[in-house]
Amino acid sequence: MTPDPLPQPVVSPPPPHDPRDREATLRLGAWEVRVSTGRAFECFVQRGLWHVQLWHAEAKISILTPSRLTGGAYEAFPSHGWKARSQTYEGLVGILEAEHGVRLPSVAQVHWVERQLVDKIVASAGATARAS
Repeated sequence: MTPDPLPQPVVSPPPPHDPRDREATLRLGAWEVRVSTGRAFECFVQRGLWHVQLWHAEAKISILTPSRLTGGAYEAFPSHGWKARSQTYEGLVGILEAEHGVRLPSVAQVHWVERQLVDKIVASAGATARAS
């Protein structure tokens, strides 16, 4: 009789790529679009750190949209053992699809997400902050 293998520990990506720090808001195929809520939301928006995360749960790939948190670049984890950054989303697509064999959301989908969940929220929060 062969013993059952021990379960492998679940390894989460390092901050800021840990999806447990955000809540899923919508799906783009196999990808979740995740955002920070509560105090993290308030802190991130006020400090220019607001971003969204694209998370592929099966492949455990995280992509953050540009903010001060990522030096204004798109950032992915994991890529070649750590993180990859690109000034354009298109720059990450080729790297990650070749490395991980997964299809990423289209450029149009990601830009729509950024307009709706980054640009509009930041503009709204700025208008609210100025009005108070």
